[in-house]
Amino acid sequence: MSGALLALDAVLALGAGAAVAGLAGDALRPLERVLIAVVCGVVIGSGASYGLALIGGLSAGTVLGGPAAVAALALLIGRGRVRRVWSDAWTETRAAWAQRPPVGLIAFTVIVAALFAALFAHTVFDDGGALAAGYPNVWADWSQHLSVEASFAVAGNIPPQNPLFSGTPLLYPFLPDFQSATLVVLGMSPGAALAVPGAILAVTISLLVVSLGMRLGARAGAGMIAVAICFLGGGLGFIGVFADACAQSHTLTAAQCTFQHVVGNPGDGVRVIGTTLHNVPGIIAAQPRPYDGDLTSNPPMPNLQWYTPLFAWWLPQRTILYGFAAAASTLILVQAALRDGARSWPALAVAGVLVGLLPLVHVQTLIALVIILAVVAVRHRSRQWLVLAAAALPLAIPRLAQLIAAPHGSAAFGNTYPWLEPGWLAGAAANTPASAPVQLARALGQVVSPGWWGFWFVNLGVAVPLSAILLLLLAARLGPARVARAARRATAFLPPPLIEIFLAATLVFAACNFIVFQSWDWDNTKLFVYWYLVVAILVGVIATHAWGRRWMRALAALVPASMLITGVVVMLRLLPWTPPEFAVTGPYTIASADERAMAARVSAMTAPGSVVLTLGRPNDPVLAITGRNGVMGYYGWLWSYGIDFGTRPDDERAIYAGCSAGVACNVPGLLHRYSIDYVEVDDRVNDPGAITTHVNQTWWASQGYPVVATSAHIVVYDVRNA
Repeated sequence: MSGALLALDAVLALGAGAAVAGLAGDALRPLERVLIAVVCGVVIGSGASYGLALIGGLSAGTVLGGPAAVAALALLIGRGRVRRVWSDAWTETRAAWAQRPPVGLIAFTVIVAALFAALFAHTVFDDGGALAAGYPNVWADWSQHLSVEASFAVAGNIPPQNPLFSGTPLLYPFLPDFQSATLVVLGMSPGAALAVPGAILAVTISLLVVSLGMRLGARAGAGMIAVAICFLGGGLGFIGVFADACAQSHTLTAAQCTFQHVVGNPGDGVRVIGTTLHNVPGIIAAQPRPYDGDLTSNPPMPNLQWYTPLFAWWLPQRTILYGFAAAASTLILVQAALRDGARSWPALAVAGVLVGLLPLVHVQTLIALVIILAVVAVRHRSRQWLVLAAAALPLAIPRLAQLIAAPHGSAAFGNTYPWLEPGWLAGAAANTPASAPVQLARALGQVVSPGWWGFWFVNLGVAVPLSAILLLLLAARLGPARVARAARRATAFLPPPLIEIFLAATLVFAACNFIVFQSWDWDNTKLFVYWYLVVAILVGVIATHAWGRRWMRALAALVPASMLITGVVVMLRLLPWTPPEFAVTGPYTIASADERAMAARVSAMTAPGSVVLTLGRPNDPVLAITGRNGVMGYYGWLWSYGIDFGTRPDDERAIYAGCSAGVACNVPGLLHRYSIDYVEVDDRVNDPGAITTHVNQTWWASQGYPVVATSAHIVVYDVRNA
């Protein structure tokens, strides 16, 4: 039965997406229409299911009713246009394939689909009865997604309260996890419900990037290069491979393994280089450390902050998958509308719906997209932009008002936001509180600072210097006639739409080098990614243009390769020949078989809305599996979301410490203050994330509270009558 429901849901979601994409009119190309249909089916369909769940609760009926309602409404609005548009698209596709089948694009799709199927199949899985993750970043992040997903699917958390900070609204963008929860309701396992949509969206995003590149005037090959850069792009971390290869040799000293020695001693330098190159394959096979600097105390270069996107964002951070897919779809719809002219309003309306749902999907995407669209709107003034705004604002305003009115962190916990950080992490060490004008002056000073340029060159290779050169050439086009002609010749191969989007994306880059939009400054990478997308397409265009000129083919290969080497090396760590001590494919246990059984008993013995005091470990089985409300989940997550903790951490520690004889006991009062129904006593007090190392297990065991469930390390007490 569950298989039939899941199949029906897939059909309804695709039908809803197809109906909405059909409303966009004739402006879209066939491939664009298919991809946008997938995105609309996932994002808009799940948004509609959420709306129905607010009325009738989360059930199979409301899950299936969401996309069904979207499809019915779109078909009603379209009045036959949807069918005609898809019929024309099918006819156009058949004619194009008969003339010239897109063999390259088909091969690219097959490769990308196989790659992401393999990667996402290893995200969360059953490991001999235990629930495990295949990658360390997934272990770190997906425990939270499992908790939010379970809060919807298992505990019926509608309207949503924060399952990791009880008694407060869920301000984290939850629609991706809600969409996965709908699949759990229909019978899919929790891990698969997170992985399957992720894999589908990753493949869709890959093709959306190619399609966006073509919309901006690039060739398909340029778009494929851009996809590789978006997922694997990085900086100079690969240099660490050569350093380690040299250091591995027993015949070379540390002094010999330096650039200065090789240059200053050419004779011996040849031997050093030869020995190093001989050892490189072994180092790449062994991978003794991550060369992008992620999750290591021994990075190959100082201040590496741009980790391989595939492992830093695309696999662990689910919201960016949904947000990026919606953003790429929106940009394609807008570009199609600009080309379609007076008949563009249907495409802008569909784009507006996607933009309007972004506050529930990924706020950083909304910020970046608003900046980019504002520039495009100024460049192409038209009343039809009001259609996009009219579709977006009614959906976005309620959530935006909630986010704006909510606390933005606390100075006491150092997580207030937004805040100013000139130069982003390049200048973080020297940043001190100052007025906005002073901070702006510091930001401008960073641009002429060698340290700032060095930071970006180390982290992103040629991306920033290349962008700077293009900006200078574009500025030169406005200069004296002779200079302008030379600049125009140098940039003539760049399509005007790409230049326009590049200038808009540069504003995103500039803003992120001045303003931190969330508590954790590293999270600005989630906005930088949209600038990086455009730069990736730009690099693809440069590479394909240069490849057509024999004398420039080395440049065509060198520019993208310099951005991809580190990511490719990191990717090779997934292969089976990596020694076990350096492997990154896990398994990393989220919950043991014993803990899963304990959590199942808790789920059966407690009410869905129960509040549980937990120790704060990120992989807490009670929260990740039962979806019950935690008084305070993992501190690191909550801190980065700008939670104002108040006295809650200290109160948790006081509860766990119990009471001493002859001293007034305040534990019952604290239990009542937070409406705590159950207390989880875990003896792993030294694990990462544990809120306290002082858990008075003896005191708790002596109080006579009923025991609900136990595992090897955990006892769950019923404290409702405390």
